[in-house]
Amino acid sequence: MSRADAGGYSTVKAVIRPLREILHQLEIATIRYETPPGRQAQMDWGIVSVNINDECKRLHVFVMVLGYSRALYVEFTEDEKLTSLINCHKNAFDWFGGLPEEILYDNPKTIVLRRESGNPVFNPQFEDFARYYGFQPRLCQPYRARTKGKIEAGVKYVKRSFVLGRYFTSIADINEEVRRWVRDIADQRIHGTTHMKPSDRFKEENLRPIGNKPPYELQVLEVRKVAADSLVSFESNRYSVPWQYVNREVEVQKGPPDTVLIFHQGQLIAQHPNASIKYQVIINKDHYKSILKRRSK
Repeated sequence: MSRADAGGYSTVKAVIRPLREILHQLEIATIRYETPPGRQAQMDWGIVSVNINDECKRLHVFVMVLGYSRALYVEFTEDEKLTSLINCHKNAFDWFGGLPEEILYDNPKTIVLRRESGNPVFNPQFEDFARYYGFQPRLCQPYRARTKGKIEAGVKYVKRSFVLGRYFTSIADINEEVRRWVRDIADQRIHGTTHMKPSDRFKEENLRPIGNKPPYELQVLEVRKVAADSLVSFESNRYSVPWQYVNREVEVQKGPPDTVLIFHQGQLIAQHPNASIKYQVIINKDHYKSILKRRSK
């Protein structure tokens, strides 16, 4: 490289360096997004170790925070399965006396199964639950969890200010204590961002009431073993699943609306229209594609 070329290269580096720094700052920068009353809640799970009868037990903690007031709902569970997720939502709506227009989530499999061309494919059971209560589930962009900073701060606050140094006798005892803590301490503190008590701002939330709507009932999962023909029996009908699940146990349930959902270890593997009459065989040919390709060779 000539001296002139070296000088030109150094000049380019000098110009690009600050641009790179600007791009880096833009990447990590987060614009704080404040929502109006009743618009949004954020929800997330945390994992905590708690002392129950002098034994260290690992539990999951469901935390929902209302975006405007920062009012909290907290519940401890033994898992993060769909049943626990939906039950905690129902309890949160009862606690708040209503629900917001939308709820923001990270991307758990209980809520979003995958993305296709950048668009989320929601778990149909959770989507039905959201439709039943009339709220819109929203998702953080993958790898951009900072967009739900309110809830992440809430989870950390619960771990730091409630769990540490406490002793409990059961999960029921924990949940009784945490409700008292939320009511008397968490919602009475002066919040660092709003500079107001969540309990005071909660009066302005204007949440949509549930009214006389009966509680949502999650359909019970029934365990079935996949037959050699890749079919599963359910309510006097047979439904196909991908051939890779032959001889494995799967879970089957009725889904919304008039569908049959089949899961393996919590992951949706097949969805069919519910047969209107008995003794039908419902097949998705895609479930047998790779077998047919092998036989055609």
